[in-house]
Amino acid sequence: MTRSGDKPNVTTAPPSDRTPNDPGDARGVEAARVARLRAGDAAELAALAREQGPRVARLLLRLLGPRNDREDLVQIVFLELCRALPSFRGECTLSTFVGAVAVRVARRAMRPPAWQRRRGPMPDDPPAPATDGPEDSAWRVRQLRRLHAVLDRIAPRKRTAFALWALEGLDVAEIAALTGASVAATRSRIFHAQRELRRLAAADPVLRELVEEGSDEPG
Repeated sequence: MTRSGDKPNVTTAPPSDRTPNDPGDARGVEAARVARLRAGDAAELAALAREQGPRVARLLLRLLGPRNDREDLVQIVFLELCRALPSFRGECTLSTFVGAVAVRVARRAMRPPAWQRRRGPMPDDPPAPATDGPEDSAWRVRQLRRLHAVLDRIAPRKRTAFALWALEGLDVAEIAALTGASVAATRSRIFHAQRELRRLAAADPVLRELVEEGSDEPG
């Protein structure tokens, strides 16, 4: 019986070690997913391709420009991902791991034999403001075509770092994680690629305007 003024003896449950949206829960979910992928779970592989396929295609477009074989390269990325999964130890997110595989595939495609392949028409999703008119959009397409033609003349590692920074909008740390380089090396590659691009673009008024628009320093 509780007397007036006494506090009731209420037993409370010990606080939980986890909070809503605990990162540990997310890591556990991803680890379980990776295990299913390693085991060859067809449904999980198909789900990953649906989730990451558009991002992989966009990365390849940013790194290589418009190409006839882009869909083939997307397929190569996921084939190589299946082979690489046994080496994945969870040091980064699964999304970053997929991106790193895409970057490796793109780098191989930058080698001289690939540079000579005939480029196809510009895809339907060139980056252009929604308010642009047809003439301005066509101007942007010409800028991008000329940009990728010049980027073909820059060494693959520098070109990759620069394209991920300037075209995909990633920061230096994200690019370093995708390419397996240090932050300092990544920043140096972007700097030197930007300097080479300015030199190569000096005689091209269309490309020079594009390069001047994106003249920020990597952060």
